Amino acid sequence: MTALVLTNQIVFLTTATILIFLGIGSMSLSKHLIKTIMSFQVVVIGANLALFSSSLGSEFPVVSDSLLLFSILASASVEAVGIAIIVGVYRKYGTLNPSEIRRLRG
Repeated sequence: MTALVLTNQIVFLTTATILIFLGIGSMSLSKHLIKTIMSFQVVVIGANLALFSSSLGSEFPVVSDSLLLFSILASASVEAVGIAIIVGVYRKYGTLNPSEIRRLRG
Protein backbone atom coordinates (compact mmCIF):
# COMPACT_ATOMS: atom_id res chain seq x y z
CA MET A 1 0.00 0.00 0.00
CA THR A 2 2.84 2.41 0.77
CA ALA A 3 4.42 1.89 -2.65
CA LEU A 4 1.11 2.70 -4.34
CA VAL A 5 0.76 5.96 -2.38
CA LEU A 6 4.35 6.91 -3.21
CA THR A 7 3.74 6.21 -6.90
CA ASN A 8 0.59 8.33 -6.89
CA GLN A 9 2.46 11.06 -5.07
CA ILE A 10 5.22 11.06 -7.69
CA VAL A 11 2.66 11.21 -10.51
CA PHE A 12 0.84 14.11 -8.85
CA LEU A 13 4.05 16.02 -8.17
CA THR A 14 5.24 15.52 -11.74
CA THR A 15 1.90 16.72 -13.10
CA ALA A 16 1.96 19.70 -10.74
CA THR A 17 5.45 20.65 -11.90
CA ILE A 18 4.42 20.42 -15.55
CA LEU A 19 1.34 22.58 -14.89
CA ILE A 20 3.38 25.20 -13.07
CA PHE A 21 5.97 25.48 -15.85
CA LEU A 22 3.32 25.51 -18.59
CA GLY A 23 1.43 28.26 -16.78
CA ILE A 24 4.53 30.38 -16.27
CA GLY A 25 5.54 29.95 -19.90
CA SER A 26 2.07 30.83 -21.10
CA MET A 27 1.97 33.90 -18.85
CA SER A 28 5.24 35.16 -20.25
CA LEU A 29 4.17 34.65 -23.89
CA SER A 30 0.57 35.85 -23.62
CA LYS A 31 -0.56 38.88 -25.61
CA HIS A 32 -4.00 39.04 -23.99
CA LEU A 33 -4.86 39.90 -20.38
CA ILE A 34 -7.61 37.26 -20.06
CA LYS A 35 -5.16 34.57 -21.21
CA THR A 36 -2.67 35.84 -18.65
CA ILE A 37 -5.21 35.43 -15.84
CA MET A 38 -6.08 31.95 -17.12
CA SER A 39 -2.38 31.04 -17.21
CA PHE A 40 -1.99 32.28 -13.66
CA GLN A 41 -4.84 29.99 -12.63
CA VAL A 42 -3.02 27.05 -14.26
CA VAL A 43 -0.01 27.86 -12.04
CA VAL A 44 -2.28 28.00 -8.98
CA ILE A 45 -3.89 24.66 -9.92
CA GLY A 46 -0.41 23.14 -10.19
CA ALA A 47 0.48 24.51 -6.75
CA ASN A 48 -2.78 23.16 -5.32
CA LEU A 49 -2.06 19.74 -6.83
CA ALA A 50 1.41 19.77 -5.27
CA LEU A 51 -0.13 20.71 -1.91
CA PHE A 52 -2.67 17.90 -2.27
CA SER A 53 0.00 15.36 -3.16
CA SER A 54 2.06 16.32 -0.13
CA SER A 55 -0.82 15.26 2.13
CA LEU A 56 -1.19 11.76 0.63
CA GLY A 57 1.17 9.95 3.00
CA SER A 58 0.81 12.38 5.89
CA GLU A 59 -0.26 11.64 9.45
CA PHE A 60 -2.28 14.87 9.58
CA PRO A 61 -4.13 15.19 6.26
CA VAL A 62 -6.70 17.52 7.84
CA VAL A 63 -4.13 20.33 8.15
CA SER A 64 -3.04 19.95 4.52
CA ASP A 65 -6.63 19.72 3.33
CA SER A 66 -7.48 22.90 5.21
CA LEU A 67 -4.56 24.68 3.55
CA LEU A 68 -5.71 23.36 0.18
CA LEU A 69 -9.24 24.66 0.74
CA PHE A 70 -7.88 28.06 1.80
CA SER A 71 -5.66 28.14 -1.29
CA ILE A 72 -8.58 27.35 -3.59
CA LEU A 73 -10.73 30.06 -2.00
CA ALA A 74 -7.91 32.61 -2.20
CA SER A 75 -7.22 31.81 -5.87
CA ALA A 76 -10.90 32.21 -6.72
CA SER A 77 -10.96 35.65 -5.10
CA VAL A 78 -7.73 36.65 -6.86
CA GLU A 79 -9.24 35.60 -10.19
CA ALA A 80 -12.41 37.63 -9.52
CA VAL A 81 -10.40 40.73 -8.65
CA GLY A 82 -8.16 40.23 -11.69
CA ILE A 83 -11.11 39.98 -14.04
CA ALA A 84 -12.67 43.07 -12.46
CA ILE A 85 -9.43 44.98 -13.08
CA ILE A 86 -9.31 43.70 -16.66
CA VAL A 87 -12.87 44.90 -17.27
CA GLY A 88 -11.86 48.35 -15.99
CA VAL A 89 -8.78 48.39 -18.24
CA TYR A 90 -10.87 47.38 -21.25
CA ARG A 91 -13.40 50.12 -20.56
CA LYS A 92 -10.65 52.72 -20.28
CA TYR A 93 -8.35 51.68 -23.15
CA GLY A 94 -10.60 49.59 -25.40
CA THR A 95 -8.06 46.78 -25.76
CA LEU A 96 -6.67 43.86 -23.77
CA ASN A 97 -3.24 43.75 -25.44
CA PRO A 98 -0.62 44.82 -22.85
CA SER A 99 1.69 46.39 -25.43
CA GLU A 100 -1.20 48.46 -26.84
CA ILE A 101 -2.15 49.57 -23.33
CA ARG A 102 1.45 50.72 -22.71
CA ARG A 103 1.42 52.60 -26.01
CA LEU A 104 -1.95 54.27 -25.32
CA ARG A 105 -1.04 55.17 -21.75
CA GLY A 106 1.85 57.50 -22.60
